[in-house]
Amino acid sequence: RLAMVIAQRSLRVVLACALALLALACTARAHAPVLPNLPNLSPNLHAALSTVDVSKCPEHKSGHRRANTAGNAHLKRGAHDTALACYVAALSSKMNFPPALYGVGETFARRAPGGFELARESFELALRHWPEYADAAIALGDLWSAVRGDRARAETYYARATKAKPGDALSWEALASNQYEDGRLDDALASYNEALNAVRQAPGLYFSRGKVHRAKKDYGACVEDAQQALKLAENFGQAYHLLATCEEKLLGVAALEVDAHYRAAIEHEPEFADHFLDFVHFIYRNDESRLKEAREILSKAHASMEDNGERAKLERGTREFEEFASRRAHDNSEL
Repeated sequence: RLAMVIAQRSLRVVLACALALLALACTARAHAPVLPNLPNLSPNLHAALSTVDVSKCPEHKSGHRRANTAGNAHLKRGAHDTALACYVAALSSKMNFPPALYGVGETFARRAPGGFELARESFELALRHWPEYADAAIALGDLWSAVRGDRARAETYYARATKAKPGDALSWEALASNQYEDGRLDDALASYNEALNAVRQAPGLYFSRGKVHRAKKDYGACVEDAQQALKLAENFGQAYHLLATCEEKLLGVAALEVDAHYRAAIEHEPEFADHFLDFVHFIYRNDESRLKEAREILSKAHASMEDNGERAKLERGTREFEEFASRRAHDNSEL
């Protein structure tokens, strides 16, 4: 009987150990990374993506479209690793899915310059599988322009986007703005003219063409384009700002409508430092006794400006304005 009891206890111990080992194995399996299945990628992309743990994407078992949509949401929030896991999960679910390849490219582009090659290969692969994918062509243009400073190479991709989607305002804007920033004003103007023949209801294109007219000192045409932009988008603060700067050149600093349009720019889009800075310069040029008013406007701008880049621009512009006012006062004192 004693031997039987000992045997039973031994069996229970063995079973308990087996169960414990099974639980440990299950736990280890639950925490093990889920690696993707990614055939037909370039060697660089395969090396970079094949070790991504797609289980970090909460939607990795929900199919390629939901995983890709989740990747976009995570990317917007700045959760780049989670976004990449979702895009790779989408690719593992549907091989060579172009929007997921685009998402992978966007993720690596945010790590440029180190991620340049992987971003480039991802965008190019997306275009290979969807030749009319205008967003991927624009992204390649942006990558070459912003990271490598190669505007000529960028332009080939922007032009490809306009051919793929001739009715897409963003494709035309990418092409023409690249030419504008490169100082090729005639080319930019020609591109905007062609764009507005294809896309007439696009306030942003009228606004941007107006900027080209301003750079060419054709202030009358600038005013016309700014007004057309405002007919299509009445709360377009940047168009009000453009209108004010060009009207000032045509009508002078005493024109009441210029003052009103600067104020409208600030009212509708107070997040832009230039709206405040150009307005205070206009006020001071119009009447030096309004210096106190100009400083109060800048003070309000500093209190409300949230974007770090615009805040830095405002601080720099405020210093330049004070230096300008000081020089003006000094010059007047010597007269």
